[in-house]
Formats: sequence, C-alpha cells, structure tokens
Amino acid sequence: MNAFSRTPRALRALLAPALFTVGLAACDDDEPTTPTAQPDIAELATTSTELTTLVTALQSAGLVTALQADGPFTVFAPRNAAFDALGSSTVQALLASGNEAALTDLLTYHVVPGRFTAADLAGGAMLTTLAGGTITVEGGNGVTVDGATVLTADLEASNGVVHIIDAVLTEGLDIVQRASVTADVSTLVTAVGAADLAGVLSGAGPFTVFAPINDAFADVPSDQLDRLLDADTQALLQKVLTYHVIPGEVRAADLVDGATVTTVEGTSVTIDLDGGAMVNGANIIATDIETENGVIHLIDAVLLDNLDVVDQAVVNGFDALVGAVQTANLEATLRTDNDGAGFTVFAPTDAAFEALPSVPSDPAVLADILLYHVLGGEVRSTDLSDGLVATTLQGGTFTVRLPGTGAEIEGAQNTVSVVVTDVEAANGVIHVIDAVLLPPPS
Repeated sequence: MNAFSRTPRALRALLAPALFTVGLAACDDDEPTTPTAQPDIAELATTSTELTTLVTALQSAGLVTALQADGPFTVFAPRNAAFDALGSSTVQALLASGNEAALTDLLTYHVVPGRFTAADLAGGAMLTTLAGGTITVEGGNGVTVDGATVLTADLEASNGVVHIIDAVLTEGLDIVQRASVTADVSTLVTAVGAADLAGVLSGAGPFTVFAPINDAFADVPSDQLDRLLDADTQALLQKVLTYHVIPGEVRAADLVDGATVTTVEGTSVTIDLDGGAMVNGANIIATDIETENGVIHLIDAVLLDNLDVVDQAVVNGFDALVGAVQTANLEATLRTDNDGAGFTVFAPTDAAFEALPSVPSDPAVLADILLYHVLGGEVRSTDLSDGLVATTLQGGTFTVRLPGTGAEIEGAQNTVSVVVTDVEAANGVIHVIDAVLLPPPS
C-alpha cells in the first residue's frame, strides 16, 4: 500500500487531478518547469519590512547596483530601529544631498567580501569591510559584530548572505564625517572647516574629541565667535579646537577623577567625575560615539581655558591693544606664565586708544606705556581695595580707588575707570579700562 492509497478518499479525489496534471507537466519536454530565481542582496533587502531605512540609504548612496553584483558579499544589515536609535536628525543628515561620501563609507563598512554564515562566524573573526576598515565578530552566546547583535542570520541571496543587526556601525565614519551627520555639532563642523583641521581629524589618529554642542557655541558672545571664525584668526581657532582633542582613544570607562590629560594643542584639561562627568567644568552629556579613527564625547561648553592674555585680547576685540603689543615687541613676554606668577593686564579699549592724540611708533616708548598697564601677578576684582598701591612692570605705581560705584585707577598723569573685570586667561586676568594710563614722565 503506497502513501497515496492511505490518503482519505475525499482528499484523494481532490489531489488526484492535481497530481495527474503535475505528472503530465513533468513528462512534457516542451514545457519544462522553471525554478524561482533567488533574489540578489538588494532585492532581498527590499522585501524586508525591517530594512526599509537601509534600502533608502542604499538608494541615496547609489549602492543598489553594487549589491546586485556577483559578489559574493556578506551584509550586516541594520534594522529600522537601529537607524532610529541614531536620531532622526542624524538619519536626515546622512541622507541629505552632499553627504553621499559619508553615507557610502558608513554603508560599505557593513559589507564584507565573501559569504560568511552564522556557523562560519560562531568562532569569532576579524573581517575587512568594503570600506577598508576592520570589524570584530564574536561568537559564543549568539553572534555580535563590533558589539551589535545579529538578530536574524543567514538570509540567503544569489550573491551572498544577509544578517540583520540591532545597531548601525558608525565606526565606518571618521571623526569629521561622524560630526558632519550629527546635527547637534554643526557649528563645530563649521569651525573645523574654518580652522582647516578636517584633514587632521580625518587622519589615522586615534583621537578623543570633546565636542561642544551648538548650544555651547551659542553661549559664546556672538562677536567673540565671529572673531574666532574669521580667516585672520585661523591660528587662534586652531588653538581653541585642538584644545578639545586628546591623542588616543579615551572612552567613558577610561576617565579618571582628577586626571589631567595633555591635549593635541599641548596644554592639559582636567577630568572631574564628582557628581557627574566633566572636563574643565563642562558637562560631558553624551559619551563613546565610536568612529573609525577615535571616539567623540559631547560637552555643553566651549573650552577656552588655554587662551593667554594676548589671545583673550584678540577674542574680546582689543585690536588696538594687540597691535600696540606687537609693535612694542611684548607679545612673546605676555604669552609666558611670568615664571608661574602670571599677569594682570588693565586693557584699554579701542576707543581709549583712538582718544589719544597719537600712538607712539617707537617700540621702546610704546613698551613703556603698555607695561604701565601690567602687574606681575594675578590680581582679581576681589583683591582690589581702596588705596591699594600697585607697582607695574614699567616700574611706576598707580593707586586703586573704590568710590562706591566701581573701581578707578589713579595713575601718574590721569585717572581711568574700570569697566569690565576678571576676564580670565590661562596666564592671568584682564580688567578693561576706558582710557590709556599715562606713566610717570621720563
């Protein structure tokens, strides 16, 4: 008795015509059956409701045709929720016109030449991607790739295999590319371009970047930010930005309370973990954004603590004073730390210099005037007292007066008002005055 004879009679009645038809078709050489063609990787992705964002990204990057090539390829395909986790602004930036290169690098970092099934990867592997980077696959309790979990494995395609993963592997982007698709740091990207640092931060590294968010730059007075972004102050902008960069990869878990870390600029920042992670008093609000050549941490303030009194004079728009300092050959001196003592500078405004009948052109004469505005030590507003007599670096003295409505400086030949106090600098402090102090007659 065969299997068909054991089938209930009613079901045999339904199946018999179909089986007869199939038998005829199989025997008919003129009408052979054609097996259904296996979809290629691109076609397979379009049929998955979990990969619609990935398909849109492939189309935007012009990579659909590439994933229809012979291959074989292994694709670690981020599901829609993985792209959602990046944030809508980041996804929009990735898909925006002009970011095709970054998007291509990101997507090809998810593609490996060759066919690797879950069984092939179970023991772990280091694989080189089409983007040129290396991804780390770990087996054991499931398969992970660069920390992302493989949720669905071994979706077979005619030209390879697809594994669906739960995260987007941003390590395929370098620091500049990752920043360029992060809406919260668009001002920083503009600044990096103005400072001509994109090439450096796209280099091998690795680097750790404390990246100020847009609101942090918005907290910098607009006139000061404009001066920093001006082409004439590019070197100063480079000094500011490289102060936010540390050589090597320092992740959140590597931060040590109280540690001082040397920056690419050459001076140090201080880490504080008491009550929340901070760097030089700025809050670290997002950590461990992985990139191809390092890691990014977002912070809520721009770090300007490395700017000396000359830099601060530039940033605050004391153009006449800066020009005079350079003419008097005092710039190098005022950039030192004065053997650890620092400086206090009473800085005349541009209007104060304009009020002079003339500004001496003789460097020695001009230096004599300028040094009368400088104290050898750091004296803040809280240190000023009525009647305090201060000796300047010029050798003469002036007297502090506190009439009750602010501070005045009674000099050898004139009295000036202090209009702004305690502009902090890396090597001292600046107080702004409304007129040029005239030293004792020589």
